[in-house]
Amino acid sequence: MIRDEELDALLRTAPWMSEDGRKADRYARVDHAELGSAALLLVVAAVGGPASGRRFFVPVDLRGGRDEPREAHAVDEFHTAAVLRTLAGGTLRTARGGAVEFRGAGGGVREVRRLPFERGWSSNALSLMEIGGVPHIHKTYRCLDDGVREPDLLRLMNGTGRTPQWAGDYAYVDPASGTRHPLGVVYRYAPGDGIDVPLRQNLRSLWPALSRLLKDGAPESVARRHLRPLEDQLREAGRFLRGFHTDLADRLGDGTPQPAYPAAEQLAQAEHRLAELHGRTTADPALPARAVRRAFHAMNAEVAALRAELERPGASWTGGGPCHGDLHLSHLLWHPPALIDLSTPSTAPTAPGWPAQSPLEDVVALQRGLEYFAADEAAFEAAGRLEVDSLETMLGSLDGAPHLPAAQQDVLRQVFAVADHWRERVRELLLGPASDGPLRRLLYLRRLLHELAYNHAHTRPYHAAIDLRHALRLGEGGRGAHREPEDVRP
Repeated sequence: MIRDEELDALLRTAPWMSEDGRKADRYARVDHAELGSAALLLVVAAVGGPASGRRFFVPVDLRGGRDEPREAHAVDEFHTAAVLRTLAGGTLRTARGGAVEFRGAGGGVREVRRLPFERGWSSNALSLMEIGGVPHIHKTYRCLDDGVREPDLLRLMNGTGRTPQWAGDYAYVDPASGTRHPLGVVYRYAPGDGIDVPLRQNLRSLWPALSRLLKDGAPESVARRHLRPLEDQLREAGRFLRGFHTDLADRLGDGTPQPAYPAAEQLAQAEHRLAELHGRTTADPALPARAVRRAFHAMNAEVAALRAELERPGASWTGGGPCHGDLHLSHLLWHPPALIDLSTPSTAPTAPGWPAQSPLEDVVALQRGLEYFAADEAAFEAAGRLEVDSLETMLGSLDGAPHLPAAQQDVLRQVFAVADHWRERVRELLLGPASDGPLRRLLYLRRLLHELAYNHAHTRPYHAAIDLRHALRLGEGGRGAHREPEDVRP
């Protein structure tokens, strides 16, 4: 058994541990089970500090011959044992009377081995496994109390072709409450890049020829022409996303009509957050004060407009239904299309939060992702041309960079103008024609405020400037925040 001081050292230095988690006074062992001779499956809790009570799943290598224990994620034997046990199904009893329940898709136990895999950084642990000659992902979740729903969603979406094929999962059953907490999932590996990869390649290939192209056309026509090679694929990706929403509603719903979206409650929360942010953000010396004031004026005007819409007799806030829940550009895979990392907030009509979700959340998430993406690329390109820092060009895109000479201001405007038109064309191809529906606008405002609050709290003026750029565009109708596809399933 791992000693307390060893557990403390292991967790406090773990690269995946949050800063709040590192500040725990100590870590307590909650429960454990042995996965054969491969690993000790530990459930531990932070004691004291800002993360007190938060629980973590920590598989520990049981094999001897090391000076200090290490996480079993680095050990082939752990992944092989966990996957084989998952495929076979069954229950592993824990020391405190709980259980680790394994459930598999069936079909018998096949040959399993671990493959080399470039994971990249993730708050969870990912390994590539070969099962019967077919690549699969073995994903384990670090935190027990984060409301993980991905294993159930993958299982329910099996056969739709929209998500990776579920092969099995395992969960810790709390002996006190009987609550299941997902620990890991096994699913078929989905090849291909996120849609951000071809988009980045396309935009970056535009920059070297920008000056020449602008001699023969306006920024909008330059951006539209450059995107022509991706038009068909972007439209197809948009159709795929709408098909995903249709299948998700069919698999999770029970045939009853979607309840009314709780717009009054959600708008009140947005209004409260806006008021909280106002004083802190307008006083931030890292951001141009006049632009910040104008942005908050625009957001307050949008709240007032939505409030008036809510109070209008016969107002209809259609568009509710289940969604991906945390959709980034990298989660929408390209060639072949697939959606990964599902985080649907509520997975059944009887579950809490079912009315307060919408496919439009995914539309908003992708639009906001495109806004960050294009602004970041523009800031970096403009910084290289002007030989300044990208923070300076990002802030300059917000207030016009009055400190720069007129010629440099023109360069900054040109680069951002092309990037903005490029982003709008991508959005149009991927997410459909313009609309001004109130639910879409409310969801956009809520996400904008959430991201602005995060960026301010974490002292990220570069990203806060992107938020404020788009806050300034609120109220521009179809060309600003107010876009949605006509045929998103309500």
